[in-house]
Amino acid sequence: MQTYQIDTSISEGGVINLPEMPYLHNKKVKLIIISSEDNSTKFEQRKRAMERLLKRQNSMPISHWTDQELDNIRYESLKEKHQ
Repeated sequence: MQTYQIDTSISEGGVINLPEMPYLHNKKVKLIIISSEDNSTKFEQRKRAMERLLKRQNSMPISHWTDQELDNIRYESLKEKHQ
């Protein structure tokens, strides 16, 4: 079973706009709707995620870290999560 993720919205009239997917024409599909309350931008989401990581590390504010240090924190967090 193939899975596709499409970010879209439902209009006030209840219409869901989906992209054209000819490979699914005349096929049965299952549609699952998950409400996404978070309407922030990707940058804001990443910033909040990094701030959560740093809060867990009891560290200084994100603006004081170098890119290398942030990459190391991301790596360690992902490694810990997937053990």
